Amino acid sequence: METPETHGLGYGHVDDDPNVGVLLHNMDATGGWAATRELREWERRNLGLRQGQRLLDVGCGLGDAALVLAVDLGAEGELHGVDASEAMISAARSRAGSAACKVRFSIGNAMVLDEPADWFDAVRSERCLQWLSDPGAAIAEMHRVLRPGGRVSLIDADWSTFTLDIGDPILTARVREAMRTERARPSNIGGRLAEMAHAVGFDVLADTSATQTWNEWNPDESPAPDGCFSMASLADDLIERGQLPEMERIRFVERVHTSARNGTFAMTLTMVAVAAIKMDA
Repeated sequence: METPETHGLGYGHVDDDPNVGVLLHNMDATGGWAATRELREWERRNLGLRQGQRLLDVGCGLGDAALVLAVDLGAEGELHGVDASEAMISAARSRAGSAACKVRFSIGNAMVLDEPADWFDAVRSERCLQWLSDPGAAIAEMHRVLRPGGRVSLIDADWSTFTLDIGDPILTARVREAMRTERARPSNIGGRLAEMAHAVGFDVLADTSATQTWNEWNPDESPAPDGCFSMASLADDLIERGQLPEMERIRFVERVHTSARNGTFAMTLTMVAVAAIKMDA
């Protein structure tokens, strides 16, 4: 009997997921990725937050990144976090008790923000846009609520860069080809952040990228690499994309697990960050 899937691909409908606890745990794990930490440090330097300012985090998740930035806002500053998931907001609120500034976490729609125009001094969004039906609308909303002269930071993945290497070049090519094409969501949006920010009126100031690498994973101890999805979930996605015959699903998963046990497993994913400014009207 096949083990039920608990580490699937996706944060599109967190509260409806039967394994919401796994998703929350993985959010913490992804926040600890070396690539995520690198881009958050870059973001902090480029936002240049000051005491008393207002910061909005769109798709705030567990609120961990925004709560670190709250230190820069000081006691007179304000942090607002918005996320579509009640579970995420509940977790963020539970972590906000020792925040350095006034904090409000609320459920909301990134594409139709319930915030006044020209209100925030800075806006950030991290790994949120790839799950939205209209990421351009969300970026336009960030532009609307940001004051002239305010800065925005956008961080997201480009899944077209995803690689899986287990010593089989044919399989590696199949995975890479499958990830090149977007389907139900804008999964490769990381590579388009700068042009999308420019399209809604932002002036892009800087951009950078960081690549997360997994080369150690014990499938007998964890169903998925740190903060990632299971290989069974990846196999299902490859089947749906026409890159893996359904009859090869179990064999694919077993081959990846064996490679991980033998120390010949590697995965990579590149994330992109953009900093931009809303110029005076």
